[in-house]
Amino acid sequence: MHKVLTFALSALLTLSLISLANAEMSEKAQMGRELFYDPSFGGTLDPYGKPAKVTGLSCTDCHADFDEAANPDGRIRSGHSIVGVPHRGQAKGGMIKGDMFRRAAGGGGFCYQHFLQRIPSDKVDPIAIPEEQAEALMAYFEHVSGDNKGPQFEIQMLDKEAASAAADTILAMKGDSTRGWKLYSRACNVCHLTAKKSGIGPQLVRSKPPADLEKRKHKIAAYVRRGGFVMPFFATDRLSDQDVADIVTFIAELTNKKK
Repeated sequence: MHKVLTFALSALLTLSLISLANAEMSEKAQMGRELFYDPSFGGTLDPYGKPAKVTGLSCTDCHADFDEAANPDGRIRSGHSIVGVPHRGQAKGGMIKGDMFRRAAGGGGFCYQHFLQRIPSDKVDPIAIPEEQAEALMAYFEHVSGDNKGPQFEIQMLDKEAASAAADTILAMKGDSTRGWKLYSRACNVCHLTAKKSGIGPQLVRSKPPADLEKRKHKIAAYVRRGGFVMPFFATDRLSDQDVADIVTFIAELTNKKK
């Protein structure tokens, strides 16, 4: 009797999960999903605009819209999954909270201006995102989240000095270029198409080796930890110090081969 009851409860739970997964998406949530995947969202495709705003990035380049722990897809994204966003109540290390949180699409309003429009981070207005679009994104976040509160994490935002110290630690480690190549393809290749070819991000291995390779390696490691103008940073729970050391070693090895 106990086994039968257990089986019945298990079957009921499975059906409930399937029902949730297949729940009809509202029109507003569907709009949010389209915005989430749209590389022209928030920018302009006019290459002659001054300034030309488009970066070619979309929300999905930095954030998954599924539970990465339960369903890993091989990618290493700089940002955490949007699953659980509605339950967090704050974003950007507490800079976006309270009534502003929903109006800023759970922090998406910051990305809307900074990463999609190239607006300097200190000039970003997280509620500049059109209200209809913010509501649509939040509706989509709620759809994919349900009761799932998502991953637990703390935002680690480093200033220039702290990022430089982190780079010192990374460069003191012995890197594995073979492992670095695999990590590069999973974490860096979206923006830096290959180590020898540029994409949204700059070319990391150039035709002429840098005058100071160690300085170049340090700069790359610091950028990974702090981010650049439109480059998001990778916290240690996304890429460990050893991961970054391996990636930098891979890039340096390719650079040395060009001599």
